[in-house]
Amino acid sequence: MGNKVVLLLCAAVFFSCLQNDKKPDNVLSEREMVKVLAEVYIAEQKVAGLALPQDSALKVFGLLQNKVFESTGVPDSVLKKSIDYYMEHPKEFEQIYSVLVDSLQLREQRTSSTPQ
Repeated sequence: MGNKVVLLLCAAVFFSCLQNDKKPDNVLSEREMVKVLAEVYIAEQKVAGLALPQDSALKVFGLLQNKVFESTGVPDSVLKKSIDYYMEHPKEFEQIYSVLVDSLQLREQRTSSTPQ
């Protein structure tokens, strides 16, 4: 009887690994995640540059973050669900992070090379 239980558990694990790990509804694509996370990062950097007290900085960041959600058309609940999904899928999250870093570096290069 013990061997049957072990065999059933092994079979269940095997078949669960074969299932198509489809993204749930309301999870952003990798490209959309990069776009939204880049905008959130830029908003964070703007607030950090203001050197405000922490409570004021949090309020200002909240306002900027809401503008990011409005401009991208992504509700905060969808971003949270997407972050949760990608945190459970580290290889996909690693790709997103890599593209995000490259994207932010490219933006910084463009900004620093623009004549003032």
